[in-house]
Amino acid sequence: MARRTKAQRLGQHFLVDHNVLAKIMDASAIRKEEIICEAGTGNGILTEELCKRAKQVISYEIDKALYTRAKTTLAFQNLELINKDLFKSDSKLFDVFVSNLPYSKSRNAFEWLVTRRFDRAIVMVQKEFADKLTAKPYDQNYKAISAISSYCFQVNQLFDVQRDCFQPRPLIDSTVIRVTLKRSIPRQTVKRVNRLFSQRNRLASTVAAKLGGIRMDLGDRRVDELDPEQIMMIAGMIE
Repeated sequence: MARRTKAQRLGQHFLVDHNVLAKIMDASAIRKEEIICEAGTGNGILTEELCKRAKQVISYEIDKALYTRAKTTLAFQNLELINKDLFKSDSKLFDVFVSNLPYSKSRNAFEWLVTRRFDRAIVMVQKEFADKLTAKPYDQNYKAISAISSYCFQVNQLFDVQRDCFQPRPLIDSTVIRVTLKRSIPRQTVKRVNRLFSQRNRLASTVAAKLGGIRMDLGDRRVDELDPEQIMMIAGMIE
């Protein structure tokens, strides 16, 4: 049996439809003076178009084989290829984040992105994950990443992408979203919000008292019924 690449193990599906690529580039509205950060060079189809438009493209690829191939096929003076996991690294400064994210990396990507300062992001994600990003209190999909995203970002779903536009063909639907930064938060705050949501079905006042000795009148609401501002206020008070 052939050994799978790291990209395959991560659930990476490479975009091969040039019509969808054109729509992504239009949505990105890249300007000549901008620096782009790309997560996942992959087959290079997106990287190439970014390089044609931007001042500089910094593209991270975790898979060694894909990184090596990109080094030989993408000959652009304004391209810097890095063979690292971006979401475990301190990235360089950038204006725009663009990525066709591996589905297994979506949450890591957005927990990392909220700690950065940037102008906008154009990202292709699993449709179900995009719904989580925009979920509200009391929604079944309202998770820690929902509260974090709502507090830090303005998220707009732009268009869906058919499964046949990828190679290999995924089993789930994809969508392209535009993310505009409202505010950044420290990595420690992200961890605290995740701690709160690890007890999402318990009374919020009980969880706040347990995790931070915080006494607050939150009525009979559970953690997953608090709005993002309340979640962030409690997270900021946890030791």
